[in-house]
Amino acid sequence: MRVAVILIFVALLTVLGGSWWYFTQINSQPTVLTVAAGPRGSDSFNLLSEVGEVLVRHSDNVRLDVQPSKNSSTNITLVNSGAFDLATISSDTPVSKTIRLIADLFPDYFILITKAGGEINDIPSLRGQRIAIPEDGSSELLAFWSVIDHYDLPTGSFDFVSTGFEEGTELFLEGRVDGVFLVRSLRDASLLRLIENAGLKNLALRFVPIDQAAAIALKRPFLNPGIVVRGSFDGNPVLPVRDVETVTVHRLLVSNDKADASAIRELTRVMLENRLDLLTRMPLAATIVGANNERGASLPFHDGAASYYNRDAPSFLQENAEPIALIVTLIAMLVSGLLALRSRFSATQKNRLDSYNYQLLDIAEEAQKSSSLSELKHLKKKLFSILETVVKALDTDDLTEEGFQSFSFLWESVRETINDRVGELK
Repeated sequence: MRVAVILIFVALLTVLGGSWWYFTQINSQPTVLTVAAGPRGSDSFNLLSEVGEVLVRHSDNVRLDVQPSKNSSTNITLVNSGAFDLATISSDTPVSKTIRLIADLFPDYFILITKAGGEINDIPSLRGQRIAIPEDGSSELLAFWSVIDHYDLPTGSFDFVSTGFEEGTELFLEGRVDGVFLVRSLRDASLLRLIENAGLKNLALRFVPIDQAAAIALKRPFLNPGIVVRGSFDGNPVLPVRDVETVTVHRLLVSNDKADASAIRELTRVMLENRLDLLTRMPLAATIVGANNERGASLPFHDGAASYYNRDAPSFLQENAEPIALIVTLIAMLVSGLLALRSRFSATQKNRLDSYNYQLLDIAEEAQKSSSLSELKHLKKKLFSILETVVKALDTDDLTEEGFQSFSFLWESVRETINDRVGELK
């Protein structure tokens, strides 16, 4: 029996130890968040890939699985279906009420490039020209038509070729189109490659201004006016030669509202607290911001991201310290006053009880000295009269229950004294 008990005890310890090790290992595994990050090689894909690398260096709890995807509309569908945890979208993408914002990654600029010295100086001068525009079904194509719509430029007044970026830029460099429209960040690799290839061909470029950007943003609040500053791409020769007014749309990192809050908080923390590490990998990371309502984002923040952004916000007690202190002081004064009244009332009740008890003691003393039955009878009547008075005092709360019990004990003792005295005289 002793051996059996020892074996059972050892087996139990083994099971408990194994269970502890198993659950510890399970809990120690980092949470993997899948991201639909846009086309491979795009700014959003490259930036999220770098964020994933920085997470490996600065977090034990979260990892990113960055996957290429087609466009913002596809990304939203993937997140809504639960196939992906996160996605990058442009701020003009229609979303469902379950989508939550994590961070504003960077602005994309509406860019219309033509040859310097050509006939295209502004949007209305597109009439009679041939333009390469983004491919069908893309959010960039919708951006182009939103500009054309604002200027009331008839679609039949110019020719256009809807194609991918690489094909469109090739058509432009070969001179088969007069300009190319694109939506890119100013540090986009493909845009920089276009400018470099134009330089190799000694092709001078012009950035066409969208000079009513602020008015366009009034009609479409998810857009913002922006400036491509002079010399953004080259300082000698200067490109562009002057500040160019245009429109921007922001690239957002979003998730479903059911995404793990602690993992989202950790992702947000690493992105914003290790910005220098990100900047050495990709300068575009400098534009990542969180809670900024002026950046065109109209989505509610994910609970995990919001908890990080609000980490330094004063608590409810801190924000309302003075009124809470006043309320506490008033309550303390009120309680103190009530306790004082109660103490005074209790003292009054005790004094009243003492007076009744003293009357009982006087009756008991008179009964001891009395040698007359008639006098004892009178004392007994006086005793019941005091009882009647005390009962009424109890009914009107002039006496407490405890006080009445004390009085009853003494009253009964005095009554017995009178009865004993009556028995002695008989």
